[in-house]
Amino acid sequence: MTARKLLTAIALTALSFGTACTVAPHAAAPSASASAPTISPKPASDPTTQSPAYADPSPSDFTMKLTIKRRHCFGSAGCNVDVEPDLSYGGILPLDPDKTYEITYQINGDTSGPVIETISLTNGTSMEYYPSSLSTANSRTKITGKVTDVTETD
Repeated sequence: MTARKLLTAIALTALSFGTACTVAPHAAAPSASASAPTISPKPASDPTTQSPAYADPSPSDFTMKLTIKRRHCFGSAGCNVDVEPDLSYGGILPLDPDKTYEITYQINGDTSGPVIETISLTNGTSMEYYPSSLSTANSRTKITGKVTDVTETD
């Protein structure tokens, strides 16, 4: 096989693998001092320049417990209860720290019916909310909370 056919075969093989190949043409057969063909692979993408993947969270990615901060009961008249949300995120991808999420949740257990509240979540960890005051039928009333909606505000 001649040198030109060999270089052509190398170039075609490299191209079939998606690799860029630069071959200098030779007019005559290579001499002992001739350099080998230069093969330049495509540069691999730099992982530091790729933007990280963040979640598009849904209500099912969050679990909520309500912590009772204060309970004052009045016998058969029921109880006044103050609760605060304890929110956990369980999504596969992390939340974008540059975005703010409004997380709406429903509290059940108040004598007047469900109470709807909202948490503002920033930096993926910082929550801003107001405690909720409820009136329950008695001291045994179960108070529960569930996330119902997640909205990105930024």
